[in-house]
Amino acid sequence: MMKAYLRSMLPAVLAFAFSGVYAIVDGFFVGQYIGDSGLAGINIAYPMTALLQAVGTGIGMGGSIHMSICLGRGEEEERQHYLGTTVCMLALSSVLLLVGLWFAHPTLLRLFGATGAVYDRGLEYIQVIILGTFFQVFSTGLAPIFRNLGRSLFAMCAMMAGFVTNIVLDATMIGVLGWGMYGAGLATIIGQGVTALLCLIVLIFTERHVPRSQIRPTRWAVGRTLATGLSPFGLTMSPNLVIMFVNLGAVRYGGERAVAAYAVVSYVAVVIQLILQGVGDGSQPTMSLYLGEGRIRDVRFICKTAYTIALGAAVVFGALTIVGRDWFPVIFGASTDTAQMIAYILCIIAVGYLGIAVIRVTIAYFYSTGYNTYAYILVYGEPVMIVLLLLILPLFMGVNGVWAAIPLEQLIMAGLALALRAMAHRRPSSIATAG
Repeated sequence: MMKAYLRSMLPAVLAFAFSGVYAIVDGFFVGQYIGDSGLAGINIAYPMTALLQAVGTGIGMGGSIHMSICLGRGEEEERQHYLGTTVCMLALSSVLLLVGLWFAHPTLLRLFGATGAVYDRGLEYIQVIILGTFFQVFSTGLAPIFRNLGRSLFAMCAMMAGFVTNIVLDATMIGVLGWGMYGAGLATIIGQGVTALLCLIVLIFTERHVPRSQIRPTRWAVGRTLATGLSPFGLTMSPNLVIMFVNLGAVRYGGERAVAAYAVVSYVAVVIQLILQGVGDGSQPTMSLYLGEGRIRDVRFICKTAYTIALGAAVVFGALTIVGRDWFPVIFGASTDTAQMIAYILCIIAVGYLGIAVIRVTIAYFYSTGYNTYAYILVYGEPVMIVLLLLILPLFMGVNGVWAAIPLEQLIMAGLALALRAMAHRRPSSIATAG
């Protein structure tokens, strides 16, 4: 059992790490060739990029969780139907997001606090990203399907192919051709396009026997996919809502330098958050499969193992963040004054990694096993808690209160996560009782 679990979980962790590095690669080249305004522009525009990825992840995870449970129950026709429904939902959401964000993005940038050069840089970047909506949604939406079909290694390789493409094109378009923010955005969507295309080709080939009647979405399949997918959607979006709210606090209490500093900090934090989320989401296929087979004790064993791995990783990454606090600003080309602020903030946020580990694994356990209400509380409670803390702490601590709010929110929500998990063990999940 342990060998099969690790074979599923470890590639997922690497795949999540690569997805986080996409933004960092852009930030590295933008920081080196454009400077602080470019870093701040990408960071302020990033919640819109995150929305595209969150929708893909939410739909993909929502459908694939039910596919995995159907596999455990031996319900092949239902599995095929969830697959067809999920792909159709990914296509429809891509169209809606493309149209909606194209008209809304200038207003959203202003609402996020972008002005002057930061607004111009962010606008140039996000316009290209929006045009590649299809690639963003499908690359993040198809990966969970392959993980739940037992092809975690392929999902990781597809993500790696896109990552390598992104690096090569960033170096060429920004460093050699001098295309600036436009080049950064173009490199990102082409890299995501490579991942999406590989996944689509393999999916069409391996699932070509699925009858057309199973591809048509039905109300019940869409409803169940959305109900389950709201948690992974929020889990992907929540850190970026936090980034948005912290950016607003940074603009108000620290100015453009604070925003540029937090841009680098958020690059580091997002990758670590995604790796820890990868531990939880990489455990999901195994937990959902065992739930479908009625192996409740094994589900809880996998969850405890995921806690151990995630907490161990959090300690290691916290130490590396503190040790490398003076190294990260150099990588991203931050100015001397900004670099000092970055090093200071990194030491503060490293404290919250343990909280992130607990939160991410607990949420994955909840939506893997049908405790959707508890998952919703944790997922959507994070941005609410950070807003409350950002309204209070900076009044007494200034910009330092903005930075302190980040780990404090994570530790508070981790305590709530453990309390909800204890409550969950006292009652059966909705999926378990439905089966």
